[in-house]
Amino acid sequence: MNSETVKESLRKFSEVLSSNYPAIGWFFSSEEIENSFIYKKERWVCMFMYLRMMMKGKRICFSEDIGNACTGPTEFFGFTELVDDGGVFLAETERFAKTLEISKAYTRESATIVHPPKEKYLYMEKIENIDKGREIEVINLFPADPTNLTKLVTMSGYDREANMDNVFTPNCSGCQSVFSIPYNEKFKDLPKANIGLMEPMVRNFVPKDMISFSMPANRFVEMANNIEGSFLDKNFESPVGF
Repeated sequence: MNSETVKESLRKFSEVLSSNYPAIGWFFSSEEIENSFIYKKERWVCMFMYLRMMMKGKRICFSEDIGNACTGPTEFFGFTELVDDGGVFLAETERFAKTLEISKAYTRESATIVHPPKEKYLYMEKIENIDKGREIEVINLFPADPTNLTKLVTMSGYDREANMDNVFTPNCSGCQSVFSIPYNEKFKDLPKANIGLMEPMVRNFVPKDMISFSMPANRFVEMANNIEGSFLDKNFESPVGF
C-alpha cells in the first residue's frame, strides 16, 4: 500500500484513537538506505533493544547478514531457513514450551507462514518518516490503554459477518507478532489483525505499557475508511453516551 495512502489513513485514526507510541510501517527495498541502523552485531542482541531508538526517528534495516544477533528476524522474515535445533532452545533454554515435541511443532507451524522477502532489505520505520512512494506492507499500532485497544478490536469486526476471530493473540516471538504474522495475513481474502509483543523475553526490552496491534497495510486502510459512519465517527451521538 502506497505510503501516502497509509499516512492519510493514520491521520484518520489519530483523530479518534490515542496511542502511547508512534505507528510503525514495514517496507522492502532493493537498496541499503543511508542513515539506517543496520541490525548486525557480533554478540547476541534482540531487535527490540533498538525500538526506542527507532521511535526517535531512526529506521532499522534487516537483511540476511546479522552477524551474531538473534536469528529470529532473519528466519521469521524469510531471509534464511528456520534452524531446526530439535526444539531445545524453546523448550529447555527459554522454557516457553513444555516438551521438545511441542517446541518442534511450533517451528513447523512457524515455517508455514514465512514468505520469501520481496527485496534484499526490509525496513521498519515510523510511518510519519517513511518516504513518499514506498510500498508499506505491515502496520504496527500501539494503543494507549484498554479503551483504545477496544476501539481497534471493534473496528476489526465492523465490516465482517464473522465477528469472533477478526483479532487474535498468538503465542509467538515478538518479531513474528509485529511482522511475520501480519504480513502473512496480507495474502488472505479476509486478513485479520493480531495483538502482539506477548513474549516474555521481549517484555524485557519494551516499555511496560506497550502492546502492539498489527495488520497488513491494506486492512489498515480499509479500517480507516470505515471510521466515518461508525461508532468512532466524531459526528455520532451515542444513545448511551460512550
